[in-house]
Amino acid sequence: MLPPPPSPPRCGADPAAALGGWRCALPLPVAVPDPTRPLDCRPALRALAAALPAMGPVLVGLGLHRRLRPDERALYAPFDVVEHDPDACAPLGGVAGLPAWVHPAVAAAPGVIAVGIVELHQYAGLSGGHKAVAVGLGGRATIAALHARDRVLQPGVELGRLEGNPFRAAIDALGAAAGCGHALLWVPAAPAGPGRAARPGTWIFGAPVEALAAARALLDPWEHTDQLYDEALLHVPPSKGQSLYQASRAATYLGLSPAPPLRPGAALTIEAALPEGLGAEAGFVAALRAARGSWEGLLTGPEPTGAGAQRAVILALLARRFHLRLRGVADPAPLRALGLDAEAALARRGSDVLEVKTPFVRLPQVRG
Repeated sequence: MLPPPPSPPRCGADPAAALGGWRCALPLPVAVPDPTRPLDCRPALRALAAALPAMGPVLVGLGLHRRLRPDERALYAPFDVVEHDPDACAPLGGVAGLPAWVHPAVAAAPGVIAVGIVELHQYAGLSGGHKAVAVGLGGRATIAALHARDRVLQPGVELGRLEGNPFRAAIDALGAAAGCGHALLWVPAAPAGPGRAARPGTWIFGAPVEALAAARALLDPWEHTDQLYDEALLHVPPSKGQSLYQASRAATYLGLSPAPPLRPGAALTIEAALPEGLGAEAGFVAALRAARGSWEGLLTGPEPTGAGAQRAVILALLARRFHLRLRGVADPAPLRALGLDAEAALARRGSDVLEVKTPFVRLPQVRG
């Protein structure tokens, strides 16, 4: 029998401490994120290998992202990882009104352990928990249906929100149907703020929904202010700065957060080299090429489809309120050709510019 996770979830300074005395003799697969998430998975995998004498395959949750480069596969060494293929999945039937497909190793196993980092997420509220399996190891049809325009724009789908969020509810239902009963989550450290001490990073192990709720209590993602700004400079970590698809999240996270401290029409500046240009997500690229800076059609015209198309929809929603600027871009010409405000020069800094150093962990919000 599969041993249950601790309840309430157990916290620790390292993965082994979070696991505590939990052990399982069954060959459970382990779902880990790809390098677009800033998490060194090796400490978690070492701890799980000790707790799982017959640990199953380590599955990298690519979702619809590109395959790993050799240097990225090396980030998981010495563990041999299996890259997810969304077109080679096993059916689970219908779940939450969605076609449910998952990696065949998960479908055949008695359960699966999700490893992840807890960050803010545009649709799911927070990353982590069931998302590692439902999306990271989901089938193409599942991911496409889950990210359809009407789903990502429905009420309650909001950054930082777990309760009353229909997108999160669908993810949790999909993960549970796939047998994801255990989650080992990393909550990043947070710097000190006004009236708040710095918090060290923490590992949490428990049932996915309970573990994510515990992580949400630790994360404390809002930094409150009374000031409004006409410009924000968003710092993007290297894991998110490779392509516009990933880096643009920083702007939409702030601009579409519950109470951004921005005046209407404010400029949201992302400083990133974007060596991969728009990114490898074909639906996102096709939507931007079709729009060429005329964003509104992505919201009111024919629904864009394909991998990553929902990110273009969210950028169109952002464009109704704010102006996106890209600075420090290695090759801005292809971005400009699509109507994007992109320059090789670095962004300006000043006392009148809101600098957001951790847009995926903590965001400024208007007090009230």
